Amino acid sequence: MVLAALYLTCLVVGFLVGVTGVGGILIPPALILLSGLGTHTAMGTALASFLPLSLVGTWLYHRLGHLDPAKAVPYVLGGLITAGPGALLNAHVPGGPLILLLALLVIFAGFCAFRPPRVGAGGNLFWQGRSGVFLIGAVTGLLAGLTGAGGPVLSIPWMVVAGFPPVAAVALSMPYQAATALSGTVGNWSGGHVDFSLLPMLCLLEVAGFFGGVAVVRRIPAWLLRRIIGVLCSALGVFLLVRQLMS
Repeated sequence: MVLAALYLTCLVVGFLVGVTGVGGILIPPALILLSGLGTHTAMGTALASFLPLSLVGTWLYHRLGHLDPAKAVPYVLGGLITAGPGALLNAHVPGGPLILLLALLVIFAGFCAFRPPRVGAGGNLFWQGRSGVFLIGAVTGLLAGLTGAGGPVLSIPWMVVAGFPPVAAVALSMPYQAATALSGTVGNWSGGHVDFSLLPMLCLLEVAGFFGGVAVVRRIPAWLLRRIIGVLCSALGVFLLVRQLMS
């Protein structure tokens, strides 16, 4: 029953990622609660499970015409450079402060997503340029490697606030997630923090749920998708914060 609950969570996470690009943050706490893995191994295994999901997502969103290569390249490069060092740093930071930090960041990201984007206003011109998306990728890539939750939980709200259409932000998160998952997994694997016995089933169920989410997302208006991202991030952040403070 415990493993069934874990597998159901992976299916739901895949669906949420297909709809909003966000949802991977549920995997580390699910692994901690339902598999008995320690905090660092749960985070490392969760990050590794995102690699097949993000590769499938990259192919699918590119095929649908939502992926802009000119924006994707600097975004991916930023995440690729920093996720590995973040994963190595993970092994030297206690699990409690990691979860607390992530919870606060995700709550902040969720509230930011509720703000209507102001395309072309002030700083938004910077964030929509190559230097801006590179910086978004680098900062959130470091946090992805450090926490195992995946960078899109922070980068998607950030990009929405900067004025990117929500579907474009979700599409860009796919190759970015592949880069951060690959780089971070190398760092976690070198530290012995990936459970390869659970990994295949986690990957399979996340991909299956993802296809269901993508089928739904094309029927959701951009304004509603932005609010879904905000609600999801805020709720997940509060859940992690309360859980950590009560533990």
